[in-house]
Amino acid sequence: MPRVKGGVTAHRRHKKMLKAAKGFRGKRKNVFKLAKNAVMKAGQNAYRDRRLKKRTFHQLWVLRINAACREHEMKYSRFIYGLELAGVMVNRKMLAELAVNNPEVFKDLVDTAKAVLPKEGEAPDLEALKKKFGSGAKPKAKMPESPYMEKEKKEKVEKPVPSKVEGKAEEKAEKKEEE
Repeated sequence: MPRVKGGVTAHRRHKKMLKAAKGFRGKRKNVFKLAKNAVMKAGQNAYRDRRLKKRTFHQLWVLRINAACREHEMKYSRFIYGLELAGVMVNRKMLAELAVNNPEVFKDLVDTAKAVLPKEGEAPDLEALKKKFGSGAKPKAKMPESPYMEKEKKEKVEKPVPSKVEGKAEEKAEKKEEE
């Protein structure tokens, strides 16, 4: 039996790693040992930064909304609270987009929030809030039912599940009958 050498496989593996390191500077792009470490590190950085990106954008949106609110003599926290009281369900990404590109629409939202909010320094009317929001727990959003769900419900037929005790009692009765 001939000896198996790993040259072809190793060459293919090296080629794949060097392709991944394309565009790196210095020896990291063409020396396998250095390219391997560089690609591994790049992967770790990419994984971490994909999560950091979400945080960074959220901070940016809050910053933009706050700046736009201050132009209308309102704090960010009171604006968000006012929107919640008014029942306006717009996420921060869209609010930031409105603040930058449609200031007149954003001003309408600020006016809506101001109309619902109690005056600064005053406590909100708790009885009115309880009537509006119920016991304090936010209602869970219901998923709209699809026609597929109805089919699945119809297909499911409840089968009686025999308990272990009943099953053993029946077995004993059958054995006695056989004897």
